[in-house]
Amino acid sequence: MGAATQKQNVKTAAVRRTGRGTLMLRVVAAIGGGYACTAALASASAQLLVLAGGMARSEAVILVAMLGFFLYLALLLWSFTEASVWRVWAWLSVGIVIGVGLSYGLALSLVEY
Repeated sequence: MGAATQKQNVKTAAVRRTGRGTLMLRVVAAIGGGYACTAALASASAQLLVLAGGMARSEAVILVAMLGFFLYLALLLWSFTEASVWRVWAWLSVGIVIGVGLSYGLALSLVEY
């Protein structure tokens, strides 16, 4: 009975460590990844509003900055409600890549403005 109890305690400690690691990954994804994704998509959106929408740069930046707060909040909440932490990282990475790619692609078009 003593060996079984000790084995169960070791298993409980391993589960506890895994849970803490997963929680830390979620916190880093929510705060850091959510911020990076929001910044990348906001930058691309502001550039799209200037080029496609004909909006002034200052107005586009202010509008997208205000809307970015809602996006960041949504990403924060979603990252803690999603079942898989790896899925959170995957979708945040996709958002970052799309935002950065659009930003760099559109930056050449804005040089003329």
